Amino acid sequence: MTILKYIFAISIFAFVSFGFAANAQDIQDKAEIVKAQKIAFFTEKLDLTSLEAQDFWPLYNDYWKRKNVIISERRETMVYCEKNLNRMSTKEIKAYADKYVGFQRREADLLNEFNGRFQKVLPAEKVMKLYLADNEFKNWLLQQIKGSGKSD
Repeated sequence: MTILKYIFAISIFAFVSFGFAANAQDIQDKAEIVKAQKIAFFTEKLDLTSLEAQDFWPLYNDYWKRKNVIISERRETMVYCEKNLNRMSTKEIKAYADKYVGFQRREADLLNEFNGRFQKVLPAEKVMKLYLADNEFKNWLLQQIKGSGKSD
């Protein structure tokens, strides 16, 4: 799941779980709650020692900061294409298709880089637990969103 979808899911979860917010501060507060839930979830799943956590969290936050840049650029590109595809030449469309693949490559390269960096601060088992926890948290979040739409 891309970070855009992830952020969208978090946003939906925050709105549904905590009611619709009327101002930016409420949205920020709810995003912080979800972020805290994620930190607690990952800390438990990875069973981080205090020393591991001290080295891991700045690295993990850097990873997401850099990943968000790629995702934001990809999103802007896709929004542009969605709005302008019918007016674009075949040459332009091919260029944007190549650009899209480039975003995927950059994201894969970033993961490859950080996989090595994560392995320098965590044992291999905990790095794999990180990837599993990431997937599990996203699935849990989606279930919260799906479950919030049900009437009891």
